[in-house]
This record gives sequence, C-alpha cells and structure tokens, in this order.
Amino acid sequence: MLLLGRKTARERVATFLLEMDRRLSVTGTMALPMCRRDIADYLGLTLETVSRALSQLNSEGALDFSGARQIVLRNRRKLHNIDS
Repeated sequence: MLLLGRKTARERVATFLLEMDRRLSVTGTMALPMCRRDIADYLGLTLETVSRALSQLNSEGALDFSGARQIVLRNRRKLHNIDS
C-alpha cells in the first residue's frame, strides 16, 4: 500500500528494485521473481509504464539487463535518490 501512495511510476519502480535487491541480491545480479506484467500489477501500473521506467533507468546508468529477468543495479545511490 505504501508504494501506491503518492509516488510516481518511476519512484515505485525504483522502490521495488531496491526492495528486491535487499531481499534477493547476493552476487550483485538480481533475478526478478516475477515478470514485468506481475510487477506492474503489484505496483498498480501498466506493463508499458514499468517497461518504460526500466528502460529509462537503464539509459541513465542506474541498472543494466543481463537477461530477461536478470538485472544488475549499477547505481544504487541514484535509485535511492529517486525513491526519496
């Protein structure tokens, strides 16, 4: 419910990635436990919005893709700044 409050779509995605990183990342690479559609449903967004936010974060250097569901967080500070 906190994610659905007053955060923008980009903030919601950043918050989600940081939480998944905290829970799942051991080697620096995070295997997302769900597909983008499920992430969108969880965050109260559309699939396109989640994909757009991830692509934007990728182009900004905050993350990198190493597979369909594999994400490497390159700049956690940037994600924390977006999340705040």
